[in-house]
Amino acid sequence: MTNVYSLNNDDDVMFDQGSVWIAKMDRSLTESEQAEFRIWLAENEQHQKLIIEMASMWDKMDSLERLSDLFPATTKAESATNTSKWPLTLAASCVLALFVAFFSDVSFNALWQEEQQFVRYQTAVGESSTIYLPENSKVLLNTDSILLVRYTDDYRLLDLQRGELHVDVAHDKARPLSVVAHQKVIQAVGTAFSVRVKPSEVELIVTEGKVIVGELEKKQKANEKTLVIPASSLAVSKGEIASLTIANVGVDTVAVIDKKLIKQNLSWRQGNLVFNGETLAEAMAEVSRYTSVTFEIADEELKKIKIAGRFKTGDVKGLIAVLNHSFNIKTDRISKDLVVLRKQS
Repeated sequence: MTNVYSLNNDDDVMFDQGSVWIAKMDRSLTESEQAEFRIWLAENEQHQKLIIEMASMWDKMDSLERLSDLFPATTKAESATNTSKWPLTLAASCVLALFVAFFSDVSFNALWQEEQQFVRYQTAVGESSTIYLPENSKVLLNTDSILLVRYTDDYRLLDLQRGELHVDVAHDKARPLSVVAHQKVIQAVGTAFSVRVKPSEVELIVTEGKVIVGELEKKQKANEKTLVIPASSLAVSKGEIASLTIANVGVDTVAVIDKKLIKQNLSWRQGNLVFNGETLAEAMAEVSRYTSVTFEIADEELKKIKIAGRFKTGDVKGLIAVLNHSFNIKTDRISKDLVVLRKQS
């Protein structure tokens, strides 16, 4: 069973507040914080429901149990039905939880899947979103991506099933954060890096610190045992790009990447696409990731024309105008979803 909630601005604020309280529970609340927490719970019944759902999802029910006296008596009375153990009842009542995390200019769903115990985030074509995790890690999810998130006492797991992300990892030496993509495991304690799933490889760019790369065996699932990566594994440091092969075809490679190229590759975080000498075919393939419009290049020679410039992701009209005026390319809008590119006569 899955419930879907649409959050308005007030809900966004409430979610933010709840995330802060969950993060504080990791180190236990001071007496003054407990008093503030009691007031916050009493302000709105939705605060109580939200914090219970968040604690259930992020495996913080033990922490919440220690704070049970802070909840309004009506909440505890309702939760005591059929059992004398309040936290267990609350956990049972939270058979699922849905969270819609903060987003930039778009919306996306985060669905709680009880059986698999993960949270599912998904962006549509042209969408990007910002996800704030409970221990202060920050994930930027790019267009047409699917991400599964699972936290336990031993690990933080981001399963990138499709698309691209950039993560700023909050430092936690006792609980590394792992991004899994096509059986590759990219692990860090506290750093920043991006991961993109491509048809034939997983691309990794490290923007801060260092990560190590391991690999799951075929059909092996990520858990506290398989996510233990030997220190001698492949290491990728700040300013390096790695091409990680899929299905053991080829050899993983690591190379230093120019700062300008890093900025170009990650320009999507600001809603831009930057090209600096790519062919028209390469540029249109990248643009197509952000729109449902198909670009057809009618002339083979036209595919080899070099393109340079900055474009807004999903701005098809702006792109067409630039191609017409700056690159002498004729664009025919055949239909809503098809644009044909030809040489200017």
